[in-house]
Amino acid sequence: MTRSHSLRTVAAALSTVALVVLLAGCSGASSASSRSDGPVRGGTLVYATDREPTCLDPHNSGDMPQTYIARQYLDSLVSLQRDGSVKPWLATSWDISPDGKQYDFTLKQGVRFTDGTPFDAQAVVDNFTQILDPATQSSTDLLYLTGYFDKATVVSDHVVRISLQRPYSPLLAALSQAFFGMESPKAMARGLAANCESPVGTGPFEVVRWNHERDVELVRNDEYNSAPEDAEHQGPAYLDGITWKFLKDNTTRYGALSSGEADVIFNVPPESEGLAKADPSISLQSFVHSGSPFSLDLNTKSPVFSDIRVRKAFVHASDAKEAVESAYNGVFPYEGNNVSSGTPHYDAAYHEPFPYDPTEAERLLDEAGWTGRDTDGYRTKDGETLTVELPYNADSAETPPADLTILQDIQAMEKRVGIKVVLQALDSSSMNAVWGNPKAYDLLGNYWNSPTPHVMYIKYSKATYDVDNGQNSAFAYDDELDRLLIAGTATTDPAAQQRAYSKAQALLSSKAWTLPLYPIQTRLGISDRVRGVWIEPSEGEPVLADAYLTDGGKR
Repeated sequence: MTRSHSLRTVAAALSTVALVVLLAGCSGASSASSRSDGPVRGGTLVYATDREPTCLDPHNSGDMPQTYIARQYLDSLVSLQRDGSVKPWLATSWDISPDGKQYDFTLKQGVRFTDGTPFDAQAVVDNFTQILDPATQSSTDLLYLTGYFDKATVVSDHVVRISLQRPYSPLLAALSQAFFGMESPKAMARGLAANCESPVGTGPFEVVRWNHERDVELVRNDEYNSAPEDAEHQGPAYLDGITWKFLKDNTTRYGALSSGEADVIFNVPPESEGLAKADPSISLQSFVHSGSPFSLDLNTKSPVFSDIRVRKAFVHASDAKEAVESAYNGVFPYEGNNVSSGTPHYDAAYHEPFPYDPTEAERLLDEAGWTGRDTDGYRTKDGETLTVELPYNADSAETPPADLTILQDIQAMEKRVGIKVVLQALDSSSMNAVWGNPKAYDLLGNYWNSPTPHVMYIKYSKATYDVDNGQNSAFAYDDELDRLLIAGTATTDPAAQQRAYSKAQALLSSKAWTLPLYPIQTRLGISDRVRGVWIEPSEGEPVLADAYLTDGGKR
């Protein structure tokens, strides 16, 4: 998903998902199959990341740190490919009814969860029951299903039927994510608190212990027999285990990789990009996410941004491209559309509907009646200063230094045209209270990683708006936009989908509900002692089931 940098927090099956994989430095990130001496078994891989999940069960909430680690212990029904097609995983095949409202999945037999519970059709039904249970506090999964899902039923021991309220062509792509990973019904019955600590899947690893604020210990599932069709090998993982370590400081995390204390790190800091490329002992892999880019959502319920002229003026006054490229040293690309360029049916015509134009911003503000000036040069109307409040998480793992630089640059750009942007540094608890409260902010950072253009429906439909879980941080929807997006999911014809989704992007862009900035990335730094790491395309989740240490763990 999925949320802002305070809660960081998916492609129609027949559409194209754009995947950018960058390999730099030595050839250490090449697949296991490229070595003639073959994989080496044994050892514990140390993976260091910047953010700790709030819960290890990705059915709860639905934040990106959850899906990254959950991919190591949860299997999904299907596996998304780089071309947008899907391959079998826990489901060996599926049949779709002519009206697109019924999916019958035939399940792999002989699979067990790591607590011994059999994986069967009833287990799948139980998973959807848990996801939809309000006590699970689902966010990402719930919004994928809202307006479409009807029920899941057992057809036979190893055939499960998913019935829909209306056709939903992105269903398979959505189900490929670890957010929809299958969990043990026995384990789920323990309740949310226990499941957050140690969810149980059928995957290549299992959770041993979550040492809060330090790491999560994972060990190999020696009985693993349910790898996806696109895995580089079938059967149990090569590694004995994984230590999933939390190192939120950029310098510390990169230092752990360069010193050999970590084998793989997530989110290579942009300031360390040059060092990594120059180091022959490190290789890089990166994946540019599709979906909704990181943006500043403009609260249409705020007194200021309820006026579309002021919203347009704000976007025109921000040289977002310059801010992004400068803050991220060119490592992150600028994206001005409401959907990222890798998203299926992306239309480049709407890349930048309101380009940097301070003169036009000034004209729009004059037209909106903000013609006065206070002693600091900010615009006024009826004695009120044109002020917008932008809260952000003060934790550097939630709002990286480059993001803070972008916010400060935009603050300075807006001042040039007379808009006062107040940056509010809040702790995580205070930020949680901001979500879903239209009176708590005027601007809010947000994004949603997704391999499908259905992301526009997730963020801006009336149905998901009514769920009221804080994800529509612009507090905006449009009936015609809903109609276009529902039409896009109702067909599998690529041309018809493109027409619907292009019109949807045109309409969405015209509303000025967001200031788009850049797509989220998965960026891995990998030690040369590691082979077989790859990034899957549904959510940019790192896959370690095929990874091995060339020295078998002997440092």
